[in-house]
Amino acid sequence: MQEYMDKIRSTVLFKGFLEHEVLAALHCLQGTVRDYARKEVVFEQEALLDSAGIILYGNVLLCKENITGARLIFSELESGDILGETALRLAQEPSGYEAVAGSDCRILFIQISKIIRPGHQTCQLRARIIENMMALLLENNRAVYQKLDLVSHKSLRERVLHYLSLQAQKNNSASFEIPFSRSDLADYLTVDRSALSRELQRMAQDGLITISRNRFELLGEHVPASEQGSR
Repeated sequence: MQEYMDKIRSTVLFKGFLEHEVLAALHCLQGTVRDYARKEVVFEQEALLDSAGIILYGNVLLCKENITGARLIFSELESGDILGETALRLAQEPSGYEAVAGSDCRILFIQISKIIRPGHQTCQLRARIIENMMALLLENNRAVYQKLDLVSHKSLRERVLHYLSLQAQKNNSASFEIPFSRSDLADYLTVDRSALSRELQRMAQDGLITISRNRFELLGEHVPASEQGSR
């Protein structure tokens, strides 16, 4: 656990905690670590969650099936992100979505039920964790609005460029790798895979991007402002 201490302390859930406080909280919340192989299901959408997870490395895809049975990826979580925040509900309900390992990953699970329904033994750090949990919910709301903004772009090219621009800003570089395969990217953008592949080829031909497997580079006006001065 010690090797991931900096990662754990950097999460929203343990913001402001000292190392010994993190260790105390993990003991109280019965923290356990589990490894997942790529494409392994972390939990199904019918699961009743009583724990949340901190992704120590790798990434996790949050998926849902629409009424036609097609899979949609509505979020992608990376190292340091919190998984399973629906465990914060007072009443246990099905998660409503499926979590699948997008790559080999390691997740630290903590029993959020020990905070929501503490019983006889109350963690001394409970109030601070609850305060941080509220910040986590606000952060998740921002992620939802970001996804709504993405899918609001009507043309496929606009949607792709918006997504790639967000990735460039996130990486602070015009050149970056995305965590998705072509199929997963199509599911995330809610578009047809073949149409996406054709559009990416056209964008490369038009000088908007370069592509090498999962590595992209934005060109011209779509380069992040922080890099434009160095070009």
